[in-house]
Amino acid sequence: MKRLACAYLLLLSLFVLAGDAGAAQPKDLDQLLEERSANVWIDGQVLGDLVLGARARLTFIYVDAALASTARADPGSPEWLTWHSRHLGEKSLKGKSLFILRFETFTPWELVPGNLFVGSHGVSLEDLLTMKEYTPTGELPSGFTGTLAFSVPKTVLKAGTEIVVGYGKEEAKWKVPGK
Repeated sequence: MKRLACAYLLLLSLFVLAGDAGAAQPKDLDQLLEERSANVWIDGQVLGDLVLGARARLTFIYVDAALASTARADPGSPEWLTWHSRHLGEKSLKGKSLFILRFETFTPWELVPGNLFVGSHGVSLEDLLTMKEYTPTGELPSGFTGTLAFSVPKTVLKAGTEIVVGYGKEEAKWKVPGK
C-alpha cells in the first residue's frame, strides 16, 4: 500500500511540474508581436475581418526587451524589426519607450509624422529615431511599404492599461503589455 501511495505522489508531482514547465514556456515572436501591435486603417471602413476603402494600414509596434531579444534570436524575424530594435538601450531612449510604425499604402497617401500619436503623446520630429535621410514622409505612392522608429515617454505607457494609438482622426485601442 505504501508503494502505491508513493507511486501516486510521484506521478502527481510529475504532472504538477510538467504543468508548471508548460506555463513558463517563453512566447514566440508571433505572440509577442500580436500583443505589442495595433493596426490603424486610414480612411477604411472595418467590417469584422474585412476592411473597405482604406488608403493605408499603419501598424504601431511597441518594442520592449522581450520582443527585441526574441527578434534577434529568431532567424525568421523580419529584417526591419531587428534593425529598428537596435535603438533599444540607446541614450536617446532614456526615460522613453520604442515604437516602430510599419505601414503599407493602398492608394497614394501623405505621411506626416506629426499626425501620429500614442496615448496622450503627439509624436514630434524630435521623437523620430530613423535617420532623416531614411524617413519616408510626404506623398507616398500606392503599394509602398516602410517603417519608422520613434520614441514615446514611458509615462504614457502604464502596464495593463488600454490606450489609443493613431494618426490624425483615425485611431485604435491597444492594451499595454504587462500585469
